[in-house]
Amino acid sequence: MHESHLIEPIIRGISEHAQKEGAKTISKLRLKIGQFMGIQETSFRETFQVLAKGTLLEKTEVEIIFFPGSRIEVVSFDVD
Repeated sequence: MHESHLIEPIIRGISEHAQKEGAKTISKLRLKIGQFMGIQETSFRETFQVLAKGTLLEKTEVEIIFFPGSRIEVVSFDVD
């Protein structure tokens, strides 16, 4: 789960922002992930599910777009 250090700040940041807006859940999260980061999509998704348990993102559908780059971008997220 070497992706933990990348995923934890995403979950924390989105959760804090969504709670301020009164959201109860995050239904969808769209991310762009740089191909040069060496992240395996399956491993990223599994780690995300583990780390999101008990948060607003626990049942979030995660859409991932890979692009030539070396960063992760939160494109958008949908709140309920």
